[in-house]
Amino acid sequence: MKVVQNIIETLQKERQKLDKEGKPIMKDGIPVMLKPASYSALHDIKTLMGLLCKYAMKNNIIHDNWAELLDLPKDKGGVKDCWDELERKKIENAAFGLNGAEKVPFSDCVLFLNYTGLRITEFLSLNRFSVHQHGKEYALYGGIKTDAGKNKIVPVHHKVLPILLAWMEKDGQTIFCRDNGMPYTANYFRKNCFYPTLEEIGVRRLTPHACRRTCATMMSAAGVQEEDFIAIMGHADFQVDIDSYIFQTAEKLRPSIEKMS
Repeated sequence: MKVVQNIIETLQKERQKLDKEGKPIMKDGIPVMLKPASYSALHDIKTLMGLLCKYAMKNNIIHDNWAELLDLPKDKGGVKDCWDELERKKIENAAFGLNGAEKVPFSDCVLFLNYTGLRITEFLSLNRFSVHQHGKEYALYGGIKTDAGKNKIVPVHHKVLPILLAWMEKDGQTIFCRDNGMPYTANYFRKNCFYPTLEEIGVRRLTPHACRRTCATMMSAAGVQEEDFIAIMGHADFQVDIDSYIFQTAEKLRPSIEKMS
């Protein structure tokens, strides 16, 4: 336990970056420094140690879960960043070529993420089976991470429906796919599509998860009911097994998603 606690305390401080041999990495004669680890990263270490302890207890290797005694720094919390109204308008203009702006590749993807609240992996995993149509209405079904998220239903906002339909015409393995129809990996999409697009649009270089926070911020500002907010973001349990029920739920949630104007 003492060794792991020392690691946690060390990671809370700025420290030199080391190579595989344990030697300090230098750049222009100056040591390369690593920033203190985030609370989330330290919490992940404690969680991992807890799981290892439970496994060891189950197999009679140890008798106590000492990981529960690990001390973490206070979570400073704070509000995570998202794009403001002006930036959201820039993204929309770039996606559709509005107000004299030129269309920027993949800006439509950023806009789509802003209006669905999907995680980047959920977004890149969408396929034709994820999309359900009822007349002129469309909804996305599915998700990841939790049981609630896996049964998530997101009505497609009218503003981003043309984006969805345009990408579906590619008829790839996933909806938002490469030119050859193959899926993007999350890392490739972030590095080669998402971040260069933000730079070209002229908005802050926030992470793909900022789209999820932007969606949540817009829904909150629009006065979306708490239960609908939770359902759209994928934190509630919906038992969905047939297409008709998907749209019963989607129609209930649609007024909330459409409030984001």
